Formats: sequence, structure tokens, C-alpha cells
Amino acid sequence: METEITIYDGTSDERVRAFLNAEWKAIDPEPWTDGKCVITAERDGRVVGAATCSLGAGVAHLGELMVTEKERNNGLGARLLQAFEEWGTAHGAHKLTLDTRHDGPAQRFYERHGWRVAFVMENHYLRKDYAGMVKEPGRPSSPAPPLSCPKGARARRGSEAGSGGR
Repeated sequence: METEITIYDGTSDERVRAFLNAEWKAIDPEPWTDGKCVITAERDGRVVGAATCSLGAGVAHLGELMVTEKERNNGLGARLLQAFEEWGTAHGAHKLTLDTRHDGPAQRFYERHGWRVAFVMENHYLRKDYAGMVKEPGRPSSPAPPLSCPKGARARRGSEAGSGGR
């Protein structure tokens, strides 16, 4: 009997989730806690800032953080970021992660708040370079360990390349 490969648009169904949960449990019996949240900042009933977050296997990921242009540079982004960090820590995250445009204003914002660039993804979202950033709750910020690359590839970190900001 031939195995059929099928691609489904959208989210997975319950059969797939049950299969994956069982297979992962056989490989790694430690439970993978997971969760999602949305953090909002509202003024006069209007959303003026928001963040989307997820958690898997002890790693909390900040998917998006956005503040309306009128409210930027007033500390609102820092408050949303702090709320994300508190949510992740409260849910047992040992590491926090995010992706942002490499060498842009958002990267500098996160660096001011103790985040560090762990790696650079060249030609990534919208064909721009993105920085994968991390922060480990309870650990002082420290320089990133050396990047390892396949033979012939060039490691890049910090201000060596890229432009823009998300």
C-alpha cells in the first residue's frame, strides 16, 4: 500500500494533534507546556498597543509587539514588553525569544531592555535580514556565544549587516 502525502491549508485537525502528541511523548516524556496570550494597551476604549505571545516547552515567544505611531516613545512599548516577560516567567519560561528586523530601531529597543541577538536570518521575512533575539529571565545580559556555521558560510551578528526595523 502506498503512503499518501496531503497538504492542508490552515490549522491541523484533532487527529494530527493526537498523533503528534503521542509521538513526541515517546521521544521526550517531559511535558511540553504550551499557551498563547494577547496583551493589549487601551485608551478610551481604543487599542493603542498590542502584543501576541506563545509558549512551548519552556520557551516564550513574542510574535508581535506594536504601538500606534501617536503613542510611540512614551514607554508604552516597554510596558507591553514587560508584561510579556512577566507572562512568560509566570508560565515557567526559562527563555524568551523574538524576531525583529536586523539593525533597525526595534532591535535597539529590545537591546536597551536586556535582549541580545542570538543569530541573524539573512533574506528572511519580506527578503529582509532579521535578528533572532533572546532573553533569559533571572540571568544577567551577557555577550552571545560564538555562532557556528556550515563550512564556507559566514556568521554575522550585531551591526555587521542588515538594515531597517520592524
